[in-house]
Amino acid sequence: EEEQEAGEAFELYLVADTQITGPDLSFYELDELELAEDPILSTSDIVNYQWDFHMIDLTPEAFQKILAILSVGIPNSGIPFVVVSHGERIYAGAFWTPSSSLPFDGVLIMHPFDPAGSPLVISLGYPSEEYFTGEDPRSDPRLRQALEDAELLGE
Repeated sequence: EEEQEAGEAFELYLVADTQITGPDLSFYELDELELAEDPILSTSDIVNYQWDFHMIDLTPEAFQKILAILSVGIPNSGIPFVVVSHGERIYAGAFWTPSSSLPFDGVLIMHPFDPAGSPLVISLGYPSEEYFTGEDPRSDPRLRQALEDAELLGE
């Protein structure tokens, strides 16, 4: 069963060490981050991944699960996560809150507001994309191929 889980096209894990913040991610290599035991999102939670905008339409159950996890509140310095595809770590980012006063030079998912299930948007930089430097890791071809193979890519 472990091997099958490692084969998922898309998984999003929280970082196990709750002391690590979003801005701290720049001090770590991806493989140094210890991940939570189970992903909070996986391939079966995704209805559609709009690649050009990095918007993920989730099943209603998955959206509620994310809302429940984030209902404890997001600190101003974010809650770090790692996106994994077929057992390979692709990139790290953080769930972010619009009430944060900290700028963030990283990948982020803004806390979803709409309980009706608006898509999760994986964006760059906070408060705006101008705060992001470096290369955009979201467009990794391994992830695109995995989502395509799983028939989850939408326009």
